[in-house]
Amino acid sequence: MRRVQGLLAALVLLGACGRQLPVAHAPSAPAGEQLLIQRAAVPDYKTVSAILTSRDVGDARARIGGTLSRLLVREGDQVRRGQVVAIISDQRLALEAQAGAATVAAAEAAAERARADQARFQVLFDRGFLAQARMDQINADTRAAEAQLRAARSQGGALSEASAQGRVLAPADGRVTRAPIPQGAVVMPGEVVVAIATGARVLRLELPEGQAQYIQEGQDIRILSTDEGAEALSVRVRQVYPAIENGRVMADLDARGLEGGFVGARVRVLIPAGQREAIVIPARYIQTRYGVDYVRLMRAEGAVIDAPVQRGSAVPTEAMADGVEILSGLEPGDVIVPPEART
Repeated sequence: MRRVQGLLAALVLLGACGRQLPVAHAPSAPAGEQLLIQRAAVPDYKTVSAILTSRDVGDARARIGGTLSRLLVREGDQVRRGQVVAIISDQRLALEAQAGAATVAAAEAAAERARADQARFQVLFDRGFLAQARMDQINADTRAAEAQLRAARSQGGALSEASAQGRVLAPADGRVTRAPIPQGAVVMPGEVVVAIATGARVLRLELPEGQAQYIQEGQDIRILSTDEGAEALSVRVRQVYPAIENGRVMADLDARGLEGGFVGARVRVLIPAGQREAIVIPARYIQTRYGVDYVRLMRAEGAVIDAPVQRGSAVPTEAMADGVEILSGLEPGDVIVPPEART
């Protein structure tokens, strides 16, 4: 019986060997856009940080010393030129202003009495009851009283103006960036009470003096967005400052499109520093799965495989705004295709 079962099994195996097994075919290349990999001369960018700031900064400073009794603005508020942003009070100036007002009132009363006396004595002089010398003395007293009144008013005005200098005014239109002194604190003359950013927004860039040759006024500079995969924006160099401070050169870049950003925010800027050869492909050809970057590589027989690559930094060019350098995983002569759409 065992011999019969062995013969049946051998016959089954022989029959299976005579049939052709199905062959698993690799996926063929899609009919989409194919990209031939080759090395090309690309700009050698250096990534530096620029600070979003305003071209000018107007400081609202204290003109007198005293106590910051009222702070009328806070960070982020828009202010107009001449607007009162804070009030500094000094009790001594307030008392001096009151004393000046009392002095003016006394001088006004004395001048009014002198004018009344002059009118009465003028009637007596016209009727011949008063000597000329006496009348001249009365006129001189009247003029002296009026002069004292003018002096008192001038002094009172100076005291009032000194007291009014406790109002801190905005020097220009702009936006409040900081108010370093809290309400109720003691303020010295000349201290910054409110810092106001005025003028147009700019990206302030500082470069080592050895790299100053790579940046010029009117040059287009690319900045990188914080969003992954977003295209680099192009801005223009507005001004390059001629002075070198601490071995660094400062330049201002146009900040169009960044007006809503925070003052002091850092933005990555690509500064061209010569050329080099590299493999650069569009970012849309790269797909990331579980932290690994892949491209769809076409083999010689027409099959397409997912090949892992090492992604480098962004290298935008005129013909490829979303260019990304590939450090490893591709060789010149390879052909890649865009990734398939996933549902």
